[in-house]
Amino acid sequence: MSGKRIVLAIDDNMMQLDMFGKMLGDKYDVRTANSASHALNYLNSDKADIILLDIEMPNISGFDFLLDIRKIPSYMDVPIIIVSGTVGPGFTDQAKAASAYTVLHKPVKTDDLIATIEEALAVKA
Repeated sequence: MSGKRIVLAIDDNMMQLDMFGKMLGDKYDVRTANSASHALNYLNSDKADIILLDIEMPNISGFDFLLDIRKIPSYMDVPIIIVSGTVGPGFTDQAKAASAYTVLHKPVKTDDLIATIEEALAVKA
């Protein structure tokens, strides 16, 4: 056991998941899921301290995932950071209304991502 906080990154783009691993792997234990359904399966058996979530995914969108995960008692308060290329009027408001901690727009800088994760984990603690 590494003692590192677990970050679950959910994105249908494998290159983005690899990027999260490279950006965060020195500081966090990064787990990945390439779909919302894969992430839900993971969360049924393992725990994550924080979740990075893409919105535009096949089958189950990020917003639908948010609604599903908030029904799981142990994940009601886990910070979820949306990392998405989607930018449009009201998107951030919609994300916060769906219980996301915040929204970061792709491409995200490593320093910004780590600072946001640290802030979210500190608020949760």
